Amino acid sequence: MDGINMRRKLIAAAFAAATVATAITLTTQPANGQPAERAASPTVGARPFTHLYDPSVGEREPWYINDHTFIRDDAGTWHMFGITHAEPANDDDEDTFAHATAPSLQGPWTKQPPALHVDPAYGETHLWAPHVIKHGSTYYMFYNGGGPDATKYAISLATSTDLRTWTRRPGGPLFRDGAVARDPYVVRIGERWVMYYTATSAPTGGNHVVAYRTSTDLINWSDRAIAFTDPTSGFGAGNTESPFVVYGNGAWHLFLGPRGGYAGTDVFRSADPFHFSLDQLSGHVFSHAAEVISDGGQWWVSHAGWGQRGVWLAPLDFGGGSGRYADEAGTDPSDRVLLVSGVDGRQEAFAGAADQVWTRYQTVPSGPWSPWAPIGGPRSATLSAGRNADGRLEVFASGDGRVDRRLQVAPGGGWHAWENFGTGAHDLTVAQNADGRLEILASGPVGVFHRWQTSPNGAWSEWTRFGGPANALIATGRDAAGRIEVYAAADGKVERRRQAAPSSGWQPAFEPFGTIDGLTHIAAGRRPDGGLELLAGGSAGVSRRAQDGPSGAWSAWQPFDGPAGARVHVGRNADGRLELFASTAGTVRNRWQDGAGWSPWTAFGTGAIGIGFGTNTDGRQEVAAGSPNGLFGRYQRVPSGPWSDWSGIGGPGMR
Repeated sequence: MDGINMRRKLIAAAFAAATVATAITLTTQPANGQPAERAASPTVGARPFTHLYDPSVGEREPWYINDHTFIRDDAGTWHMFGITHAEPANDDDEDTFAHATAPSLQGPWTKQPPALHVDPAYGETHLWAPHVIKHGSTYYMFYNGGGPDATKYAISLATSTDLRTWTRRPGGPLFRDGAVARDPYVVRIGERWVMYYTATSAPTGGNHVVAYRTSTDLINWSDRAIAFTDPTSGFGAGNTESPFVVYGNGAWHLFLGPRGGYAGTDVFRSADPFHFSLDQLSGHVFSHAAEVISDGGQWWVSHAGWGQRGVWLAPLDFGGGSGRYADEAGTDPSDRVLLVSGVDGRQEAFAGAADQVWTRYQTVPSGPWSPWAPIGGPRSATLSAGRNADGRLEVFASGDGRVDRRLQVAPGGGWHAWENFGTGAHDLTVAQNADGRLEILASGPVGVFHRWQTSPNGAWSEWTRFGGPANALIATGRDAAGRIEVYAAADGKVERRRQAAPSSGWQPAFEPFGTIDGLTHIAAGRRPDGGLELLAGGSAGVSRRAQDGPSGAWSAWQPFDGPAGARVHVGRNADGRLELFASTAGTVRNRWQDGAGWSPWTAFGTGAIGIGFGTNTDGRQEVAAGSPNGLFGRYQRVPSGPWSDWSGIGGPGMR
């Protein structure tokens, strides 16, 4: 029997297998009154699927889409490519990649001419499982091209500059592997590209595995290594198909199927993107050939396959109550202007004016804004915010010698009145634990203090001494293991303290973390590979420290150029790249991740009195800045793309 027909029989056998999920609990030492027990693996799941695209439209018979991929171009148009064939299924004859486009991920999707046809001159017997990424100005499509020997299947490459015309790599396949190596997925982790794919432990069979290889140029790939081994074995396909590795809610997640049925995908959670095991099971999604997609503000998971009438889409929840970027909440330092996204995707803006706090909100996600309105609270307030596990926003305002708190009545709804939350703070910021609990840190004359929710969405502890320097500037980040890191800076010295375990106790004390001449501000952000970046403004410009990969070792402080004496903020593009903003009384400048490095600094505007950054549901970043004549705003015209000009957005004058 040939390898391809064996694949179909092994898939059918896999449908009968049941997967048993086991609950895992870690016990940790309590500290500062925080919980002593936590769930080791937050449950990953999906909300109901909706029908996205039917390839049968305009055809004489029903068609299907199987393994597929999504990508958004620079103009904001979404593209989908996938295995396609008329029903009934025949993977021997899957010789074309379907192509469809849409103005948004949710559609409407329009069928386009096929993207690629099988080419026997390359030894291709079929076309399976495309995956498309962009690097520089080029789109790279990785796929399985089959071949006469299933023990040496080809992983091949085609490239394009417009996502419509594709050219195969002249040198032939990138590499061959078996048994029936297929379903490539490529992602950037640290300084390397990583390709995950499904195979068996030996070319002639063995355990079903997820293999991976690494590359620095997307052309030359290392020898294989193994990221996951399943106890099942055989020749060809098994239950490690469609591997997909993404970072969310403080950990790496591996999606695999079919498990527990044709429309079944298991999710495994790990702090290490190169090592997953069966005891790290973290959830299950009723999906076949699952793709995990981000539109810049929400995670989604897709479903397709034989007899499924095309492609389906559902919001994905990494645990903790939301599929939005809850793990990024509260990582930006406080300021007098604040933008924060609610659970329904609408942004709300707050400005700490000389008389009180003012606010306005988007009337629909990514849409127009309401007028500004005064809401009370301290004068000339410094603002920070977090989003509860249930989606309710909390805003904190420090001014007039006190800290006030304001809480949404319901997710996406109205607000309670301000309540006093403590004495005034030199600086404050909100972080979110891996289990969804918010934590606020505030500095004053005797150091840093903190309060935390005793349960997700629940009551708050009392203020507790946290240590650190007096009247410090504060920033927080969460590493790839889910641990909060706190950075406190004063008198040119930076100190760090981090959690000993996610959502649990802290290391005993702050530790020195370097010096910055004339230090003016600090901010933290997390790269797409999970590594943290720490930025500081100073008299010589901006300085930078960076983790070497997820939860990795830190570099020394390095000059990062930019304006002297700046406040620094970190934004995130829809494609995951960080964007850095440095603002002074006279100028705002920005630079962004560009491949493995960073762009040069560019002029972004004149000086601002407070500056806030937010993200629309369609992935476009938005900026609001205060001035004596009211607030001004800029927004990205397309996700991850160029910015609009500054324009007045009303609101109170700020001094």
